[in-house]
Amino acid sequence: MAKKYVYIKCGNFETNINLYMFSDLLKSEKVQTIEIKKKDIKNMFLKIMRKIHLSEKISKIINLPFKWIWYDLSELKPNPEDEYYIIFSTDIFWEYDYTVLKKYSNCKNVKLVLILLDTIGVDTPAGRLITKIYKNKMWDYIFTYDPNDVEKYNFKYLGEHYYSKPEIEIQKNEEPSIDAYYIGALKPGRVQETVELYEYLQGKGVKAKFDVVKNDGKTLEYQQENFQVFEKRQPYSYALNQIQDTNCIIEILQKGQKAQTLKYFEAVCFNKKLLTNNQNVKTLSFYDEKYIKIFNTLEDIDIEWVKKREPVDYGYTDEFSPMCIIEDLEG
Repeated sequence: MAKKYVYIKCGNFETNINLYMFSDLLKSEKVQTIEIKKKDIKNMFLKIMRKIHLSEKISKIINLPFKWIWYDLSELKPNPEDEYYIIFSTDIFWEYDYTVLKKYSNCKNVKLVLILLDTIGVDTPAGRLITKIYKNKMWDYIFTYDPNDVEKYNFKYLGEHYYSKPEIEIQKNEEPSIDAYYIGALKPGRVQETVELYEYLQGKGVKAKFDVVKNDGKTLEYQQENFQVFEKRQPYSYALNQIQDTNCIIEILQKGQKAQTLKYFEAVCFNKKLLTNNQNVKTLSFYDEKYIKIFNTLEDIDIEWVKKREPVDYGYTDEFSPMCIIEDLEG
C-alpha cells in the first residue's frame, strides 16, 4: 500500500498568507495539491446567501456550520488501494466546514493531519476557532508551532519548520528608507504598548513605520503619518515589500504567547535585524545577538543599533521548510 500525501488549499496568494508559508508542499512532487473550489452558482439569491455564509467578518463572531455546501469536493476521492495523509492548515476553516471531513475519518486508509496556526485557548477569533476544531477529536495527527500546546496536548512539534521563503518579485532599494517596521493585528493586551513603542521610537529619531489591523471588533482612533490602521488584512505581498525597505523588523508577541511569529522567519530569510519582546528567541536556531535584540521595556532598546545600516547574514538555506511534516509522516 503506497503512501499518498494530499495538501488541501483554499483561496489564493493575495488573500491567504498560509499559501506562502506552505508553498514548499505545493511545489513538491511528493505532495498532491487539491484546491477546494466554490461551486458555480448562477442564481443571484444563492450568491448573496453564500457571500453572507462565508463572510470572514461574520465568522469572527460566530463560525456558521455547513459551509461545505458551497464547495466542490469531487477531487477528494481516496483510492482504497493506497494510504492517504490528507493535510489541512486551520486557516481554511474560516470558510470550510471541517465537520464534512468526518466521512474521511471513518476510512481505514485515510489519515487526517491538522496543522495548527494559532495557540489553543487564546482569546482571539482564530484561537477560539482552532480550540473548537481540536475538540472535534477526529484528527490522526496534529502539528503545532507552540511548545506549550505540545506539552499540554501531546501534539507533534513543528519547531521552526513552517515557513517557505517566498519566491516572488519584490521591490528592493539599495538601502532601506525605514529604520524599523511593524505590521500586525492589534494584539490582546498590547494595543497601548504598540502605540507607546511607536511614539518612543519616533521620539528618539527612529524612522518607524507601523501598519496595524483592527482585530475582533477592537478600535483604535490613533493616527499618525507613519502609523496606519487598516480595517482588514493587507495582502502578504504588501508586507514583503515593506520588509525589503526596512533595516529592522519589529516583533510583538501577545500576552501569554511564547512561540515566535512570522517576523522571526522573515528577518532570517531576508537578512533583516529583528527587535522582539520574545524572551525565548535565544533558543531558536538562527538566534544571533548581532542581528536580534530583545526588549522588556522601551529603555532596553538600542536605538543606534536599530538605525545603523550594516551587513546582516544569517546563512539561511531552507531550514524552515515545512517538508519536515512529510518526513515525519513518512516515519
